[in-house]
Amino acid sequence: MSVRKMVNRPAIAEAARRIVDEQGVAALSMRTLATALGIKAPSLYDHVRNRDEVIALVQNLGLEDFGAGFAGAGESTREKVLFYREWALKNRNLYPIVFQQQLHRDLITPGLEAKVLAIVVEAAGGSHVAARAVWAQLHGLVDLELQGRLPADADMTSTWNQVVISVDAIRQANLLTR
Repeated sequence: MSVRKMVNRPAIAEAARRIVDEQGVAALSMRTLATALGIKAPSLYDHVRNRDEVIALVQNLGLEDFGAGFAGAGESTREKVLFYREWALKNRNLYPIVFQQQLHRDLITPGLEAKVLAIVVEAAGGSHVAARAVWAQLHGLVDLELQGRLPADADMTSTWNQVVISVDAIRQANLLTR
């Protein structure tokens, strides 16, 4: 008598995230995912339509994790900025899926993107424009770090301190104009 594996969307999402965390998104295939779940690949299609839907499940987990961490990262600009960097560096393979790939808005939990965005906008002083400007700075520097594009002897502490100063100026300007 064979024991049927318990497979559902949360289990698929967690298994997909583990594959991404350990091996990167390129390793995430329906076959690899099915193997990780202990089932055959065709059985996955009882739960998800395709790989894009699996990517959306991973994006959902990443957004939830980032949003909760960012919300709890403290109130200061420094805490928020350094959380962003730490989260990206800790989640090197997840970060590109959440923040660089097209977001599957039609497949993620309704309202999740808006919820996370609201937390980020509030941290930027309440302005969507300011939040985009801040994100561009943080994302750009994180991307350079993740891609190894900076010299090995670059003083990243001083560089991130400069970003904190810049972001704090944007944040303060927007808090004053509210």
